[in-house]
Amino acid sequence: MDNLLKNKKVIIGEPFETPFLQKNGVYQDGTTPTFRDTDGSLWAISGHTHKGEIAVFRGTTVRDMKKLYPIRTLFRTGKAGEAFDGIPYPEGVPSRGSIWPFGLYICPVTHRFFAFFHNETGWNGGGTGYDGFGWCDIPKYDSDFRHVGLMHSDDEGRTWSFDRWVLTGEAVCFSEAFDPADSVVKGQPMKALRLGAGDFSLFAPAGEYLYIFYTLLEVDAETGVLTACDTYTARARKRDDGVMGDFVKYYGGAFCEAGNCGKESPVARDLWHARVLYLREEGAYMMSGSTTSCRRVLNVDAAPTVERGVQLLFSGDLIHWSEPTVLRKDGRPFGDQYCAFYSDDEKDAHWESGNSFILQLNGNGTDVRAYPVRFEAISAPE
Repeated sequence: MDNLLKNKKVIIGEPFETPFLQKNGVYQDGTTPTFRDTDGSLWAISGHTHKGEIAVFRGTTVRDMKKLYPIRTLFRTGKAGEAFDGIPYPEGVPSRGSIWPFGLYICPVTHRFFAFFHNETGWNGGGTGYDGFGWCDIPKYDSDFRHVGLMHSDDEGRTWSFDRWVLTGEAVCFSEAFDPADSVVKGQPMKALRLGAGDFSLFAPAGEYLYIFYTLLEVDAETGVLTACDTYTARARKRDDGVMGDFVKYYGGAFCEAGNCGKESPVARDLWHARVLYLREEGAYMMSGSTTSCRRVLNVDAAPTVERGVQLLFSGDLIHWSEPTVLRKDGRPFGDQYCAFYSDDEKDAHWESGNSFILQLNGNGTDVRAYPVRFEAISAPE
């Protein structure tokens, strides 16, 4: 598909405050997931267990959302053996660490809330955190391993039960240099470490399927250079009985591989933390994400590995995407570590928009700020 912005101008307005703020106890680290229920309310969940709290919000659009209450998990996070009800990762390693909710879905019949969350092995492990090199409190090169987990709530997000791990990279979550479970499983070679499925968003359009668009990082174990930061996708069939089905990864031209440990093919290269929205007036999908700085050192104490420009890509089928366009304001790349477009119209479903948006931007644990954005056709000269 062609770049839909080639005949349009992008107008970015002045920033305004969101409710996803440190003063509200929320240190959002990733894009904020939203979902509009069958009654028309737009819900959001924001924050993480590593710092501050996770809270539930509600409004008509992201512009007027209000914080309702902090959540409470009915399971522990943190130390391996205690966290996540003792349910191990699909590779057999005891699970550990924090949760970062990045996907929200509400069953249209039972009103059960599902939250999909990002998890890492190197942070908040209660003394059991690890990366590709060994035990750690802070991962070297940020080289710990990611998984996507699922939890549900039957009281509109007040309390949550852990369900299972739903997405895992094909490569196992440890290296040949260090196996936290001391098992017979063969770890990844200490070359290009693939860090697992994570840093994702959920896209739940009308139709049969839910989609997760996730990031898979690859880092050179010797130099710390980020060698890949690509976007992948998996889907699950929707149900209306309060149960969440399994995800199937896109690989080799079809959705055909298991969500856990299956093979995967990228749908977009060099794109961090993608999020998708359907453009109703264009009849096409728009993917937004941050530009990545591959081939530089991936180090949590160094400069960010993600540049501050929002990339926009377009597709007619959610698989084949246009070449990216970098969003600009005043002639310079515009964006932040995390970026997400939302409709500015309360009549729109959570997954669709006209050509008027709210763009939310934030960094790692920073306040979320918002900008009105419009796409306008460029008038042909008379």
